[in-house]
Amino acid sequence: MRSLRKLSLMLLSIFSIFGCTETNSIENEGKVDNTWVSKTRVFKQIKNYEFIFPDKGYAYEKRDSLVQECLTAIEENMKLVEIDTFNVPYKIVFYPSKAAMKDDLGYGYSGAVNDWTKTASFVATDNIETIKKENIVAVPIKHELMHMIVLELWGRYENSSWLNEGLATYANNNCNGYSVAEIYKYLFTQEMLIPIDSLVNDFYANDEMIGYHQSAYIVQYLFEHYGIEKFSRLWKEGFTSFEEIYKISFSEMELNINTELQEKIPNTIEIDWESFKKGCK
Repeated sequence: MRSLRKLSLMLLSIFSIFGCTETNSIENEGKVDNTWVSKTRVFKQIKNYEFIFPDKGYAYEKRDSLVQECLTAIEENMKLVEIDTFNVPYKIVFYPSKAAMKDDLGYGYSGAVNDWTKTASFVATDNIETIKKENIVAVPIKHELMHMIVLELWGRYENSSWLNEGLATYANNNCNGYSVAEIYKYLFTQEMLIPIDSLVNDFYANDEMIGYHQSAYIVQYLFEHYGIEKFSRLWKEGFTSFEEIYKISFSEMELNINTELQEKIPNTIEIDWESFKKGCK
């Protein structure tokens, strides 16, 4: 007992020494020594979500409004896919730049979701130089948090990327002030739509701004005309089951989509594509 008590006191002393060193290092601009660096963040737990922000800068100053935007987006996304609860624990992390995200995660995007590590990551900054240098778009909160929900709801399946990105883009339904319906109409009028085989089987090899918005309006049409259950089947079973699920060939449905859109949006919007394709601002 005496030796155990002595060992405990020794460990307590060691802990106290290193505890003081770490505290002082944070005050000393985050440098612990020549090889170790302290990076401080702030945390807030709300239900099953742990929000993580840098302890200073734009994202920190806007943390309350960004948290609320996330919670609102999750609620609206759940309503769109018709679920009442989402209890999977997730970390929602904000970074001041893509470089900071890459330094932490090994990749840097304006927004990303990793359903393996249960993490949603975003870049939020008002630094003009960083925005231009890294081509940072508007914080894609609703888009990425839709990924979070449906990947947990339906999982990952072969050739479901077009539906995954299409649904997330439809959830946000706004790019540079235009709806996905308006953008699809422009793409159709300009004969820029991607053949369905390429869209389904090699989604990420196509022009991102075309593929995302073309898929988004197809998703919108499927939701509005056929409902969520058939869509979830398509997600899981793949495009080869399209005709079995919807009782119509895709070419026929595509004709219906284009005909209906002509009636819904008779006038095509004018888009400066060279500017538009740089991303949603």
